[in-house]
Amino acid sequence: MIKPLTSLRFFFALIVFLHHIQFVPESNVLFIKLYNNILYEGYLGVSFFFILSGFILALNYKNKLLSNNISFKEFWIARIARIYPMHLITLIIVLPLYLCDFWANSILWIAKFLSNCFLVQSFIPAKFFYFSFNGPSWSISDEMFFYLLFPFIILWYFKYPKARYISLILLLFIPIVIYFSPEHLKFRLFYINPLFRIADFITGILLYNIYERYKKLKWLNSKLTATLIEFASISLFFLFFAFHRFIPQGYRYSCYYWIPMLMIILVFSYQSGYLSGILSKRVFVLLGEISFSFYLIHQLLINYIVNFNTKFMLINNEYILIVVILILSLILSYISYVAIELPSNKYIKARFTKVMATKKI
Repeated sequence: MIKPLTSLRFFFALIVFLHHIQFVPESNVLFIKLYNNILYEGYLGVSFFFILSGFILALNYKNKLLSNNISFKEFWIARIARIYPMHLITLIIVLPLYLCDFWANSILWIAKFLSNCFLVQSFIPAKFFYFSFNGPSWSISDEMFFYLLFPFIILWYFKYPKARYISLILLLFIPIVIYFSPEHLKFRLFYINPLFRIADFITGILLYNIYERYKKLKWLNSKLTATLIEFASISLFFLFFAFHRFIPQGYRYSCYYWIPMLMIILVFSYQSGYLSGILSKRVFVLLGEISFSFYLIHQLLINYIVNFNTKFMLINNEYILIVVILILSLILSYISYVAIELPSNKYIKARFTKVMATKKI
């Protein structure tokens, strides 16, 4: 585990949470201005997760796959055990909110439910599919597709090292494709569709090759220098963010934030500066560990609590409501992490290992 990167997951999950605070009425002019200029851009957190996923998987599994210490099937089971239990639980929990849709069009409802069960909803270019039920799970659909291809990508890069450069060239074509794409297709293609979002994932894998190649750098010996570079990477991110309104939306859905995010992941992966030390504190690492549950839980909580509050008007202040939702999301995320994520992960892996051992006998 690279602790600073684990901790950073929470901060980007929090950014996504703020992006989903869309229930504040337009009469609150101050908040709406804040949302439109800053909080709306929180969808960028998903790009960070995709890039980090490629980097971390390459870090943890590249050598294991190449040396046959782990099979493709074992890798896929491990990834399913990591993400599917929480996805299934949150899918079931959110269903009561959409029962009326079942009576309105049962066939469509079942189709959407099955697409979510099999995590293929992001392939369907219709908002009522890829955002159906628990909206954030569309990105889990993308991740599952990335996991399916990851072993093949690793072997391809190993057997044909020049393939990495081909991938880099293909990544450079993304901005060109965005430029010539119709405006109404950009969101569903470059933000949602896994066939395009895999570019983020691949940048993470390519970044790991840089990390692996330059593990021993002189500036790592100086904590002060490393800290300055950590500050510089964060400053670069805020610089990109400051100018985001001047950048067409299509690029911001995809490649605009790649450079600062890659820099943050690379710099903090070395764990050499004072900021890395702070992010390695147990409280931040724990927040990072529960960030996956937080990511899947927060929007369904927003939907339930806002609907309940609209009906009974228990909280009249939107800011207090936001704080209540955030606190409840954190509490339930910790409970889910301890009671669902960890046990189910352990059980599925143990069950698979037992089945494999039985077959060998």
